[in-house]
Amino acid sequence: MKLDVSQALKNQGQSYRFKGELTLPGVEVMGDEVSFGNVEVDGEYIAAEEAVSVSAKVKAVAKTRCCLCLSDVELPISTKLKATYMRQPPPDDPDVYPLDGYMADIDMLSGEALILELPMRIVCREDCKGLCPTCGVNRNVERCICQEGGDRLNPFSALTEMLSKNEEV
Repeated sequence: MKLDVSQALKNQGQSYRFKGELTLPGVEVMGDEVSFGNVEVDGEYIAAEEAVSVSAKVKAVAKTRCCLCLSDVELPISTKLKATYMRQPPPDDPDVYPLDGYMADIDMLSGEALILELPMRIVCREDCKGLCPTCGVNRNVERCICQEGGDRLNPFSALTEMLSKNEEV
C-alpha cells in the first residue's frame, strides 16, 4: 500500500486517516514458511517540516506449521507500527524510510512488524503432543507404543541400565 502524502506535506500538522488491505509475500522464519492473509491496516499520517510520521494498527492471520506436530496453523496477529518517512533520510538512521516522490510505501514495514509479533514457538494447541521421535506418528491423532516402554535403543538406554544397578554415574 502506497500512501500519497502530498496533502500532508502541504498542510503541515494536519492528520490524515487511511485504511486498506495488503497482500504480503510469504517469508521464511526460522526455517518455516509463514504467509500472512487478511492483512488489514488502519492508521494515520501527519507531516512536520520534511518528515511524515505514520502510525497504524496492522491485523493479519499468519499461516504456518506447528513446531511440534507439523500440522497447519492459522494464528491471528495484531500489532502497531510507527515510522518516519523523509525525501532524503539520514544515511546513518535505519529507522527513517525514504519517500518515493510523494509516496510512502508501508508494505515492507507492515510485514516486518507482523514477523516481529510472531511467537517464538508456534503450536497448534497448548497441549500438543507432537511427533513421536522414533516412529514419527502424530501423537495428537494416533497412539504409538514407542514411548510406552517398548524395547528400543536410544543414546540414554545405557544410563537407565546403570541407574537400575545402583552404580555411580
